[in-house]
Amino acid sequence: MLLFFMEYHGDVGIAPWEFLLGFMYVLFMYLYFARKKNMNIKLHPEYKNYMSGLLAKLGGGALFCFIYMYYYTGGDTTAYFYSGVAMKSMLSVDPIEYMRQVFLGDNSMRALHQYAAMAMRPYEYVFTDPRTFQALRVSSVLALFTFNSYLISTLVIASLSFLGIWACYRTFVSYFPAISGKLAIGFLYMPSTIFWGSGILKDTFTFCATCAWVHAVDEVFFKRRNIFSRVVLLVVSAMIMIKVKPYIFMVIMPATLLWLLYMRVVRLRNTLVRFVLVPVLAFGLVGLSIFILSRMGDLLDKFALDEALGSITNVQNDMSTNANYGDYKFDVGPMDGTWVGVLKKFPVATNAALFRPYPWEVRNVVTAMSGLENLFVLGLTVYTLLSAGVRFSLRCIAANPLLLMSMVFSLLFAFVVGITTPNFGALVRFKIPLMPFYISSLYIILYFHHLRKQAAVRGKGFDLSLYRMGVPLLPEDAKGRSKRGTRRGAGMAPAAGYAGR
Repeated sequence: MLLFFMEYHGDVGIAPWEFLLGFMYVLFMYLYFARKKNMNIKLHPEYKNYMSGLLAKLGGGALFCFIYMYYYTGGDTTAYFYSGVAMKSMLSVDPIEYMRQVFLGDNSMRALHQYAAMAMRPYEYVFTDPRTFQALRVSSVLALFTFNSYLISTLVIASLSFLGIWACYRTFVSYFPAISGKLAIGFLYMPSTIFWGSGILKDTFTFCATCAWVHAVDEVFFKRRNIFSRVVLLVVSAMIMIKVKPYIFMVIMPATLLWLLYMRVVRLRNTLVRFVLVPVLAFGLVGLSIFILSRMGDLLDKFALDEALGSITNVQNDMSTNANYGDYKFDVGPMDGTWVGVLKKFPVATNAALFRPYPWEVRNVVTAMSGLENLFVLGLTVYTLLSAGVRFSLRCIAANPLLLMSMVFSLLFAFVVGITTPNFGALVRFKIPLMPFYISSLYIILYFHHLRKQAAVRGKGFDLSLYRMGVPLLPEDAKGRSKRGTRRGAGMAPAAGYAGR
């Protein structure tokens, strides 16, 4: 079915054979993942969400594909893919040149000129941009195995990206196994992450890389297992974030350092030592983060520390003068060109990233989904603060290192995205890396509040310091699981976060 015309590529669309092959691919993935679920669910009950999470990703990828084919009739995602198809055609003309572009990342004007005499050519604006070029490299390789099918390539990307997200979900479950279902909402079932994190977009790659990074850090530094493979995963995840969206790495790196250092501090039993050490480590953490990010200036490009202030100011000025954004934009207020002025925008920028667009600010079908989701996020936030209380919520965050890292990353990332994103259309895509961490953080706080109420009913005190390494399955949780899992043989699994501690 030919849908629209693309320069350099002619008529493009989804042919009938693609639907058939897509169905066969989904069926194959279903059978493969179902077998893996059956092999693991007895020891790891969280695998009950394995198939539904995968099908949600595949469904999100298919919906994304149909929206951009039938509703938008093209966009950045189709430009990425068909430019990748053009790159793939170079393989039959000059294999050495193709290898240079795909594996060495050569996106120079010299490389682009190699397509001058060819029927299909990559779009210059995506080929010469080092950030978007990464999507072309992936699309080019996929096109080799998917017969130039945009639909099949999208499904492959969706299923591969699911692996990193699933790994991070299991990391959180290992510390809080009793709320695996609630954590699945944050990691596997949020509509925005399913839709925007399943297509051929930069956001899909960086979202998966962010989740894989957190999982690898936990495996290497805390659980101390699979060291070699997880170190490789750390490096690959870092390079994806740096090459595609450096600002994500600028936020996750300090949050990770805080996680690593604070995990060591909370294990100290001497209160006086901790009292003295915490401020010293706090200043050291800030200094170390600034030093590392400064040394990475060339890799971070316009997101480097010495360029960040100018980039933020330019974005805000562009937003207020560029008519292309129309009315579907938000304004954080005037900027005075100083870091103090930027930090003053923290409340309004963070609010925009977490909760906007509000339902009444929605302008089209796609962002309507985000409006409803934001209403849920706002409701869950208010419910958490009213139920647990602001003071107890802060105590929970300060007491648990994983929760601290998760919430710090979520709020800092929300601020960065809110202060640098000019309109709602881009905002709903850019913020997806924070969603699973923010939603999971709220559910963890509510779980701590639940444990506190149980302790009060029994006439006992509640000590958050006992749960710094997570919460293993409690007796009442184990009974509930054993009743639900008796017929399928799912017994109680120990909290992996406690293994070997």
